[in-house]
Amino acid sequence: MNQLFFDNKASFDDWGMYLTSLAIGDAEPKEYYIDIPNGDGTLDLSEALTGEIHYSNRPLEAEFTIKPPESEWIPLLQHIRAYLNGKRRLIRATNEPGYYLIGRLKTSFNRDGALGKLTVTATCQPWKYKEKPTIRRFTLSVEGQASGHCLNSRKRVIPSITASDEVTILFNDSSTTVNAGTHRFTNIIFVEGNNQITITGPAGATVEFEYQEGAL
Repeated sequence: MNQLFFDNKASFDDWGMYLTSLAIGDAEPKEYYIDIPNGDGTLDLSEALTGEIHYSNRPLEAEFTIKPPESEWIPLLQHIRAYLNGKRRLIRATNEPGYYLIGRLKTSFNRDGALGKLTVTATCQPWKYKEKPTIRRFTLSVEGQASGHCLNSRKRVIPSITASDEVTILFNDSSTTVNAGTHRFTNIIFVEGNNQITITGPAGATVEFEYQEGAL
């Protein structure tokens, strides 16, 4: 059965609500054009500021049918409204395993005889986040080097880097010295696709990259 999870609450398992429809809209790209006087077309400045396109929030709407005993209507609805209405929650659907949305919720309810109809809408962040962070671990060889790539989805991300010893990371033709410990560097930003990494340092040193992938 398809159901929604709001943080750790399940729409059917916890509340007995049957999911009858679910619509998750696309994240609209933020486009910015300037008209060219005395020229053809417009100037597209959508990526001018940061070098990448950005996106508006993503809408979500879910409709549920509720069939509790008469005596449970009021307490159940009070509980659901208190938990959802106006709250910012992680939202997961069983038919999209491995991903979640983050959104602020609204609820509305109407009754049709013995059935209740609950509509939940949400204004969500553009990205569908992977349920678990991606972790890529490198161990330096006896020659004191390791290389490979970190595969990333659409959203650019600054990884958290944990090194066991001082090492040097070559990324995009730029070298960064990383002390032992956990760090983030604004010049190490993973883009969509394979991000090539070369690491030098003491033999046996370990370097771990952890990052949250976001898809559209």
